Amino acid sequence: MQFAPFVLAFAVLLAPLAGRAEGDARPANAKASKANGKAKKVSKKKQTDETSTGSTRPTKAARTLRPNPLHVNVRQGREINEDVQVTAFPSQATHVKKAFAQTRRDSLDDAERAARADQQPDRWWTVLFHLRSLDSRNDPEACFWRVVAYYRLGELARARALRGNCELPTADGPLLDSEDAMSSSLQPTAALPEMVAAGEKVPDAIVNPQRYAGQSPPR
Repeated sequence: MQFAPFVLAFAVLLAPLAGRAEGDARPANAKASKANGKAKKVSKKKQTDETSTGSTRPTKAARTLRPNPLHVNVRQGREINEDVQVTAFPSQATHVKKAFAQTRRDSLDDAERAARADQQPDRWWTVLFHLRSLDSRNDPEACFWRVVAYYRLGELARARALRGNCELPTADGPLLDSEDAMSSSLQPTAALPEMVAAGEKVPDAIVNPQRYAGQSPPR
């Protein structure tokens, strides 16, 4: 009983401290509860958004290889018209026609100049070079000079075949006949087209490098 006053006094001293500790704990618990409630609201909202959109990220569609090859259907029964003529620069067809005609004339003049020149290296190959852009079947003058060049190169078979495919004026006949006879006289007998048997090796042709001194073909 002697210690009873001391115990009572000690309890009185501890009472304010316990009240202060309880007061400090209440705001902390309140803040924690408030934070937990806010986190629950955010989580609930996120779940709601995910449910409405179906997924959190857009997914790319997977690309797969085509299982079967492609087939292109082409219409049947179409015919190619070979008689169609294409005009370059239709709005200025007259000027284009004139330019083509001048180019043709220049090529023929250069070929004849090379055929008649006193000195001309590789004369007949040069003549053929100047005629390279002209169609012999539709251009009698170009055909004439090309046939002459092949006769002078000793290529009788080629010259005769080309001559047969051209529509030459009657006046060109005697001139080319003369070239044929001269070329035939220069070639070995075994090199003549009518003397070459199938499978035989044709001897080298004899080239006539002399200038052309005959008449010009009609223009």
